[in-house]
Amino acid sequence: MTRGGPTRGSPRTTLGVVVGVFAAVIAFQAAFWAPAAAPTARAASEPQASTAPTPADEPATVVDRVPTDEKVVFLTFDAGADTGHTRAILDILAEHGVKATFFLTEAWLRSNTDLGAAIVRDGHALGNHTATHPHLPTLSDEEIVREFRVTEGLARASLGRSLTPFFRPPFGEYDDRVRRLAATEGYRYVVLWTVDSLDWKQLTADELVDRVLTRVGPGSIVLMHVGSQTNEPEALPRIISGLRERGYRFATLEEALDQPEPPPPDPGKRYTVVRGDTLSSIARRFGVSVQDIVRANRLASPDELAVGMVLLIPSSPADPGANPGDGGADQGGHGLDDQQPKRATLWQRLSALLNRCWVRLMAFLGRLFGR
Repeated sequence: MTRGGPTRGSPRTTLGVVVGVFAAVIAFQAAFWAPAAAPTARAASEPQASTAPTPADEPATVVDRVPTDEKVVFLTFDAGADTGHTRAILDILAEHGVKATFFLTEAWLRSNTDLGAAIVRDGHALGNHTATHPHLPTLSDEEIVREFRVTEGLARASLGRSLTPFFRPPFGEYDDRVRRLAATEGYRYVVLWTVDSLDWKQLTADELVDRVLTRVGPGSIVLMHVGSQTNEPEALPRIISGLRERGYRFATLEEALDQPEPPPPDPGKRYTVVRGDTLSSIARRFGVSVQDIVRANRLASPDELAVGMVLLIPSSPADPGANPGDGGADQGGHGLDDQQPKRATLWQRLSALLNRCWVRLMAFLGRLFGR
């Protein structure tokens, strides 16, 4: 036993203790510490991923009337079989300055490409009426899709026009499956009708006129046909005149339903705050007001500004009359150099403590093995 003080352990024992402490430090840091993320503006200010459904997710909308209180009528003609009275109908519409919507089958268009071109040339709208005019709910998915695509392909090839987004099911027959498949092909609207003229039943001209005029209301979609079995050439001029006398005007479905969607709002720019920034200096840099930035990022006060924070900068001032940099909330003394340090989180303090321990441990090991 050595006199005069405590017994010093062997280097091997000391090294084992040091390695054990070192392992504990590393394990603690790996389990509990992660670098602190830079502060960001409130999550509510960040643009959210669009959840708007795609056409394949949302079935086509069924329309049997255009929702409006205005006295406007939509004349629609199905061209499904023979050439019929198409030329006479186009002449009547042109004479009266009326635009209509024509639903074409592939069979009709293939036999009447010149009339299809005349419909387009006269400024009328188009829609898909399938290829062979079948009972769609009885077909398979593949067969339904083919009905859409064959007609669409021919229209693009022969007329240079798409038939989307309007589709009229033969016989007015559809189900949820047909609506979903129509949407996948770009047809956002399944177009039915408000008033069926029943011209295909060979009603007389007087009967056709009376039937339409007594049933029409604001936003009505009127179903008629171009076929030779109808009496449209005699009835159509009287229908147009009678509706105009009642204060109605005419429009295509394209004018009412196929308006382009407004562009999404500009989310603005992103700016990462650096040391020395103030809300006033940032506002002046981007030509907006302090209050614009505060509102866009839902800041409770200018003191929330911190190095590393990502701010949303509005693309245009909310208050056009405000001067850039105005807003008063951070004038003068709210630069990041003047801010008091924010209170560290528990994990930040533990991390600092562990780092200090690590430095001291390395110094001790240096002294131990440097001897």
